Amino acid sequence: MAQVLLTDISVRALKGSDKYEKIFDTKTPGFGIRVGKKTKTWIVMRGRERELITIGKYPDLSLSAARTEAKKLLSSAPEPKQVPMTFATARTTFLAEHYKTAAPRTKYNATKLLERHFKAIERRQLADIDDADIKGCLDKIASTPSEQLHAYRAARCFLKWCTRPPRKWIKHSPMEGYQPPGKDKKGTRTLTDAELKAVWNASETYPHRVLRLMILWGTRNTETCVLERKWAGNGDALVIPGEVTKNGRDHAIPILPLAQEQLDGMPDQERYFFRSRWGDSHLSVTGLAKAFREVRKASGTSGWTIRDLRRTFRSNIARLKVPREIAEVLINHAPEALDEIYDRYDRLEEKREALAKYEAFVINLVQAEQ
Repeated sequence: MAQVLLTDISVRALKGSDKYEKIFDTKTPGFGIRVGKKTKTWIVMRGRERELITIGKYPDLSLSAARTEAKKLLSSAPEPKQVPMTFATARTTFLAEHYKTAAPRTKYNATKLLERHFKAIERRQLADIDDADIKGCLDKIASTPSEQLHAYRAARCFLKWCTRPPRKWIKHSPMEGYQPPGKDKKGTRTLTDAELKAVWNASETYPHRVLRLMILWGTRNTETCVLERKWAGNGDALVIPGEVTKNGRDHAIPILPLAQEQLDGMPDQERYFFRSRWGDSHLSVTGLAKAFREVRKASGTSGWTIRDLRRTFRSNIARLKVPREIAEVLINHAPEALDEIYDRYDRLEEKREALAKYEAFVINLVQAEQ
């Protein structure tokens, strides 16, 4: 392809030939003329795809008019063609790149949310997914509002990421303008002693016993569902690794008799204490929600959530005069910044003493007459 300064004189002087020849203007890059045996046609080549557009024929359209039209076309470059990309393939790249420097726990949570709750659309092309598809996935977990809100945020972040350069796998996120399914709520509910006793008694069978461990340890549901047998070590304490905990720190929990009784009551199966019904995995959020609904119905209680068990634990520990510092460590709240750096003492003995008080409290509670 030749390049010259196109003028009225140089265009008139162009000679036709049996082969088409493209000649581009040095004054307006992308604008040129295609010369055939008997015709001369104004052309524009634009974009990464080198899209070729014909403007008109010379001399019907003058050089000046053709150049003006070419500038308009070149200033409105076409949107890049979308690369075929499935939700699942894009998700894998997103998790690897977007969370490259994030804390392991942050990446773990995003992976869990995007892989667990969007299976119905993971084989679909990104460009074919709309807000109704997203709503369909989120509606399935409406019974767990907190999980639903977290899944919404993970999907919104992922799909927005897919629109940005250098990817631009989709023109617009299907979640633009999609309102959150709810709001973060600061709960205040704690279970009364009578409610706690009823819930304990209704949680005797597997997998409902997962709620008993939450009652005894105040652990988060995301930590309790994934408990692995190897974390219990020699049976003296169970250590939840930092990759799983919210604050990224290992959380050691002394195993006392009542908790040991609950662990011993689990089916002796492979890796996890609480195993999924499907495949070799841990109890899912959906499975936990089902167990929670069954226990709440069987106990005759209402108006409380799984998270309220953790708040109840923390409140009852305070009732037992456990020092605030130990109470906070028991629920693995992140320490002050200075402690994070210098204080690595796990307070295992203090935890053991506090949990012994609490197990005694629970035993007296469940054995007490109505």
